[in-house]
Order: sequence, then C-alpha cells, then structure tokens
Amino acid sequence: MRTIATMVLGLGLLLAMPLLAQDVELRDDHPDEYVVQEGDTLWDIAGRFLTRPWQWPAIWQANPQVENPHLIYPGDRLSLIYVDGQPRLVLDGPRRLSPSIRRTDTAGPIATVPLSAIEPYMVRPRLVGADELPQLPYIVSNLDTRSISAEPYRAFARGMSDYRPGDQVVVARLTFQLEEVESEGRMAVRQNVMRGNRGAVPADQRPIEVGRTLNPFAQTGDVVGYQLWEVGRAEVLTTGDPTQLELIDTEFEVRAGDYILPIDPYIYDLTFFPRPPEVDIPAGASIIGVRGGDNAVGHYQVVAIDLGSNDGIEAGHTFSVFHRNRTIRDRFADGLRGRPAPVNVEGSEVELPPQFIGRILVFRSFERVSYALVMTGKRGVRVGDLIDHPDRRL
Repeated sequence: MRTIATMVLGLGLLLAMPLLAQDVELRDDHPDEYVVQEGDTLWDIAGRFLTRPWQWPAIWQANPQVENPHLIYPGDRLSLIYVDGQPRLVLDGPRRLSPSIRRTDTAGPIATVPLSAIEPYMVRPRLVGADELPQLPYIVSNLDTRSISAEPYRAFARGMSDYRPGDQVVVARLTFQLEEVESEGRMAVRQNVMRGNRGAVPADQRPIEVGRTLNPFAQTGDVVGYQLWEVGRAEVLTTGDPTQLELIDTEFEVRAGDYILPIDPYIYDLTFFPRPPEVDIPAGASIIGVRGGDNAVGHYQVVAIDLGSNDGIEAGHTFSVFHRNRTIRDRFADGLRGRPAPVNVEGSEVELPPQFIGRILVFRSFERVSYALVMTGKRGVRVGDLIDHPDRRL
C-alpha cells in the first residue's frame, strides 16, 4: 500500500551538526559503555547517559574510521570518554572496522523514536487548504446504498471527471478543520474536531479525532485548512457520474461523504535527532490536539502543536510542556467556618503558575501545525497545554 522505498532509520546528518555550546548534564548513574540492543531508540540511549536527551549532538563523536558513521546499529558498543575535559560518546572502532563483524540479517539502524508509534501519522494525514476541499471528489454511496463498506467492495463517487479506469486513489475522511484565531497577541492555529461517532476507528488507531463525515463543525475562527485521514485506497472501474470504484486496500470502513485524493508519493525520512528548536518560541504556543480526542495522553502518544514549518519547526525539535496557569478562589482568605481571616494575604483570587508536565519531540511538520510524540512526563498532556524550550522546567 505504501511506497516507502527510501525510508532510512538512524541518526543521519549528525556529523554535519556542530557541537552545541551548552552545559551537558550527565546522569549520576550513567554507564561507561553501552551495547546497543534491538528495539532501542536514540532517545532511550541518550537518556541512559544524559539528563537531557536532546543534548545528544553535543556529546556524539563517531569514529572517523568507520564507514557511514551516521548510523548506530544493534550490537554497536558506545563508550563514554572525555576529550579536553568534555564528555564524548564514541563508537568503539575495532568492533566495526571489519565488514564481516555485522551480520546482514540483523536489524537496521536504530530510529530516534519507535516507528510503530508514529508511522500512521507519517503516511495517513493529508492537509488541504480551505479553498481546496470543495473541489475534491467524494463518495456518494456504497454498493447497495450501505452507509459503510470495506474491501472487497464497490463504491460510487462524484466529481472524478479527470480520472480514468485503472487509476488508483486515496479515500480519506475529514477529521478536523484548522482555524486561525488570535491568541496572546499572535494569529495562531486551532483545530476544531469532528464530533460524532468516534467508534468509526479503533481506539488505538484513531487519528487526532475521527467523527461522522457529515457532521458540521462549530466554527470559532477563520478556516485556513482541513485535515483528512486516509481510510483506504480504491481503483477506478468505470468513469462517469457517478464513477464506480473498487475498494482494494482499506484500514477502516469507507463511508458516504469520504473524500477522494490522488495518491501522494510522500516518502518520509526518520534521520532526525532530538535538539532544541533553533527559533524563538512564541508566547502562547500550545497543544491543539491529542491522539483520539482523549482527555489527556502520555508516553509515546501523539499530539498536535500550533507551530509548523512556517515557524521554523522541524522533525527532532523538542519542547517542554506545561499546564497553563489557572486562577482559584482562596476559601480561607475571608475566613471559613469561624476560622479567622489571615492578615498577611490580599484578595481571595490566587493565580497558580504553569506546571511542568513533560517533554515532546516533533516528528512531522506541516506549514501551520506539527505532530509530536510525548517522550517523558508523569502527568497527561492535554489540549491547551503550553509548549516552550526543552530546558525550561519552571
């Protein structure tokens, strides 16, 4: 179903990255060496040595004798050494000098984050502009006018005059619209999710949120785009109005109202590594969606943020996440049940400061929004939580 022939896992481009001028913090319990295991990720390995895994580029020093030193494989031995008093993590050269050392049937290079956690979000979402959506073909009915169908089955679509028999297309569902709203002095993007039948997609595979295709949005700002989520693929059988399609590869049920898109030859690249953003983070930047529309999500769950490539955000950029400040009423300020009022406080309104939750790592960016994976944290990340530089904790 997917053409990902050039997908590459690993660190990629690390040697082109200059050592960052920062205070590296080693863990108190860091090992002196570590043998890479299958299933490891770059974040996990960095976290064994560093209190801040995004400092990896500052300590990484590949052996110049090793061919293609950008990649780390299971079985590689990493050693922590000091160069001019600064910690460096190196590959033990003799282990990799001979091409016969590594068997060809072993796993490939390790990824920055688990592929299984992010792959659906690398291949299934499609963003279209506000003016593009009305121009897209759509499913008008399934065979026997069933409301939903799956392969092997047929469906009928309208607006497909540019397609010919044998053409393959993507069937995608409208999941949310992007709206531009004013937030803390800037024009930010917010998502307005489709509400309705969330059971259309299994809970462990839902996109940011999937609802009934025909349910209206409650618009709160200027619409700047829409997200569609691929639910399957189809082949054109006969043209006309309607065009007859055969469903050939579906993950979820195809419904009347689903849209038709050309197949996108997008090939994703996982050669990114964790690092702080190289741009200023605007005040009020925040989480705008969480996987499956859940109230809060945790480790290795996906969130959407309101910064994208237009803001200089790229895969690998790491952020701290904070619950917003909130105002509470101090019940004791004016006395409570005969308890005397305190004399050293003023007012009964108290504003609690933002609270650190954890950290997220961006793995895909669009123009106005990005997807990120929750990497650390003991409390759930929610829509509306603020994001900031990863070094900030308070």
